[in-house]
Amino acid sequence: MSNESLEELLERCVKDRAEVFGGFYRPFLADCARRMAEWERRWEADPAGSTDVIDLPHVAGSLLHSVMDTCCETGVRTLISAFRAREHDPECAAMGYEEFHAWVSGDEGRQKLLGRFPELERLLRLVAERRVEHAESVLRAVRQDRHLLEEAFGTGERVVSFVPGLGDSHRGGMTVSLLRWDNGVTVIHKPQKESAQPILEAVRSRTDEDGTFFGPVHPRTVARPAHLWQEFVQHTDADEAEGPAGYFRRFGRVAALLTMTGATDLHYENVIATARGPVVIDTETLVSLPGQHTTGGAGALAREIESSVLNTVLFPGRFSGAALDVDLSAVGCIRPADSRQLQSYRVVDTGTDRIRFDQVPVVVGHGSNMATVRGERVDPRLWAGEITAGFHEARERLRTHRQAIEEVVEQYRDWSVRQVLRPTYVYARFLEASTHPAYLRSTADRTELLGRLPRRHRGVDGKEVGDALHRDEVAALADLDVPFFDVPCDSRDLRGNDGQRVTTVSGRPADVGSTPREAALRSIADFFERPAGRDLTYIGYSLGSSVDDVWEARREPVHDGPALADVHGWHAMLADLVVSEDDQPTWLMPKLDGDGLRLGSVNAPLFEGGGLLLHLAEAGRAQGACVIGADPGDVYAAAMPREVPPANDAPSFSPFTGALSAVVTGLELARRGMDAGRIPLRAVPDGRGIDARSLSLADFDHLNGFGGYLLYRAEYAGEDGFAPAGPDAGQLLDRLVELDGSPAEHTGELGLAHGRFGRIAAMSAMAGQEADAGGRVREHLDAFASSYLRHRWQDDALRDAGSSAGWCKGYAGVAFAAAKLLRAVGYSAERTRDLIAPEVERITGGELRPDLSFCHGAAGRVAMLCWLADRLSWPELRSEAASLSDRFLDRYGDGGWSFGIGSVSDLPSFLYGRSGWYYAQQMLGDARVELPLCLGGR
Repeated sequence: MSNESLEELLERCVKDRAEVFGGFYRPFLADCARRMAEWERRWEADPAGSTDVIDLPHVAGSLLHSVMDTCCETGVRTLISAFRAREHDPECAAMGYEEFHAWVSGDEGRQKLLGRFPELERLLRLVAERRVEHAESVLRAVRQDRHLLEEAFGTGERVVSFVPGLGDSHRGGMTVSLLRWDNGVTVIHKPQKESAQPILEAVRSRTDEDGTFFGPVHPRTVARPAHLWQEFVQHTDADEAEGPAGYFRRFGRVAALLTMTGATDLHYENVIATARGPVVIDTETLVSLPGQHTTGGAGALAREIESSVLNTVLFPGRFSGAALDVDLSAVGCIRPADSRQLQSYRVVDTGTDRIRFDQVPVVVGHGSNMATVRGERVDPRLWAGEITAGFHEARERLRTHRQAIEEVVEQYRDWSVRQVLRPTYVYARFLEASTHPAYLRSTADRTELLGRLPRRHRGVDGKEVGDALHRDEVAALADLDVPFFDVPCDSRDLRGNDGQRVTTVSGRPADVGSTPREAALRSIADFFERPAGRDLTYIGYSLGSSVDDVWEARREPVHDGPALADVHGWHAMLADLVVSEDDQPTWLMPKLDGDGLRLGSVNAPLFEGGGLLLHLAEAGRAQGACVIGADPGDVYAAAMPREVPPANDAPSFSPFTGALSAVVTGLELARRGMDAGRIPLRAVPDGRGIDARSLSLADFDHLNGFGGYLLYRAEYAGEDGFAPAGPDAGQLLDRLVELDGSPAEHTGELGLAHGRFGRIAAMSAMAGQEADAGGRVREHLDAFASSYLRHRWQDDALRDAGSSAGWCKGYAGVAFAAAKLLRAVGYSAERTRDLIAPEVERITGGELRPDLSFCHGAAGRVAMLCWLADRLSWPELRSEAASLSDRFLDRYGDGGWSFGIGSVSDLPSFLYGRSGWYYAQQMLGDARVELPLCLGGR
């Protein structure tokens, strides 16, 4: 290859990146070119040389472009910062982009800049040197394996393209590489030793000989002692005949197979969607080693999740409180959203005087991992039933081959698995931060930053071991490698980034507590011994957490759990989820977090887990035994946090959704037989620092603010365990009357949850009590009652046929509040019945939508009719409630029903999910079952 050809390639690389100071990197690319020229001379002198199998001019071009890309990624922020600070340097103060680019591309400007940032120069030289060394080793392997490659993949005569850097850099700059031959065949090279993939291949072969059940599962692979060759898998549409149903059925089957082996880290970059099913392109984490967990219910749930399908990362694993708030799953997200916690940067206005790097939220680029039909992505949530059916049938198939599977694991030798000690995105965050110019003035500066990595590692314990692993991590990151740890199949000792055993200062190895072979066999046993339905439920919960906004436009509902009328089947499903340790039972459930759903242990706030516990308590009282094998009081005690942060805002004082809500759940459980001494009063917000005079109308929201809190003060006073902590009720009441405005007129929302009737309900509950000693509230309510009965105001929600009958914004809530209002100002039950008859008619005759929820749907209507029937001696309303319930089940009970929020496969929460519906059914069937006082009361 002539010098002129290399120079032409260099010029092309520089020109292609001219808009981001490409000329600055010329010497580093020139060094690569010089090294490649030496290859050619060595190959020509070697009888077994590579000149006959490598088209060096083409390979050199793709390799140089790869080096340029990595150099730009490493140095671009430093160059932008220097350009934008040029006014402080007389030599280049007047330069525009083109002049500055020319200046830093020359020896003088480049050396001046590198003199200020010597760590940048070290990294750029390291990138160039390592990338070329790695390329030479891969091309040497091409020469050695050429006949194997031709036989396995049909490769051509010569390699015409070599693209390294397809994944993270490990162990001295080694990366996954893509090679293309002159006949168009493309093959992947992986510098992976002791691969575990043969185990997966053998298990698949034993359980699905012709491959029609699981599909391809993994690429065709040629395993060599020091590396792998893999078929290049390209994304394709779902099979036309089978459609999405066939694809997701196979996805569920493959998920079962990989859950059984204990696989992990199978995120969106490691799975390709094809017509025949998902293909896993990286099996270095085919087996995961056990982690270190706390005791109690939290530890039991953590161990449970570790052995579940969620550990694979094939499905969204979005947990409450997690730093990683984006969906990395292999199944994919139809609408990935920006991270609200993680930031990256983006270079904008390239090639101009305005060039800069802006902070941007991290967003996951789902692509080839997602199933498509005619190029359009398919929402996996809508195929939850196929996924879980595939998982279930694969579990049963694998069960029949369990002995053969265990024999495969026991017999295979010379394999290892990667041990992911911390989420790899943490390494990526530190690497990105460390190439900011603030840390490139010296290696010591970068090392100091990298040393801030937490000294906590999954699966290992002890300070000395943690220190040893931390040293290995920092050393790898300092040279732009993502730390790589693995464990040989019959060892418990971690190997580090250099491939050698990690040892502490005292010479002890880093023991992970189990060999991979032991871990794989334990995972197989756990897979078959766990309740069969548990992973199926987790899959549904997980898919529901994939989108960031559950208040989206509604989709067709998807239900793969028990039928709506089958409450006993639903209880059995919950019973399968329960895990316990130290008498602290808990289970996994999806919970609202902002506008999205996140996974976590069952919680205590009334609107979610707390209401679910009340339903279970009522069911247990009716049956004389715990219906899911766990006492709701024990679950409540385990769910309550040990420490509650100070709460000084209105939402914290909501008895439905705030910190106070967990205490309300305890009070309600005490009303159903639980010892009130188990209510942790430390969880009651104190409200110090809240000035009632500063509160706005929005702060008195019924569902999420002080409107609900005033109901709490009125309805729970005198209950065993009641704690009247919080702002002074009299001051709140005075401020509420002031903000509510003239009782003779109305504008804005009227509904109970967020509108005026929520405020009226709060005042009605407090009327006549000590906080209203002057009678101002009673006077306000009298005037409002007269005005409302005269005008019967409506807002948009009350006019909308879809929302007009519900509890949240509709007439079910209005009728409830109106009844409390009229009774508070002295109307008899009989007169109240007559006056609210028009509102009640809207509840019974309103449009019947698929929503079953208490908040927005049928459950709230049924419950309010039962409450009105009992409080106003109006038995006909119980008949109306039964009729409404029957009509709903007839129309939607076969699977057409939906929850109170966006599409999820199952939601156990109280206000939006199944437990609220079942609680309303309990009220309908037994008049002794009453609403929580904050939802009903006097």
